[in-house]
Amino acid sequence: MKEEQKETASVVKKAPVEKIISKDGAKDKQISAKVNMKMYNAFTTINKAQGVSNNSALNMLIAKYVRENRFILDEEDML
Repeated sequence: MKEEQKETASVVKKAPVEKIISKDGAKDKQISAKVNMKMYNAFTTINKAQGVSNNSALNMLIAKYVRENRFILDEEDML
């Protein structure tokens, strides 16, 4: 029974990753940003308290930004 639970757990863990990875084979892009030390430390402290990495938090922020501004892409298609 424990063996079945391990297999199920490993399948569940893979699902979120599969949602993130590019399905068309495109490489992920890396970005760089300058931020002052006080802001970086606050960002890192908040992320640690929430149990997420800085990279994950940035990805969530970018995803939210794109969702909220997707209409701009739709408008460009109309031009």
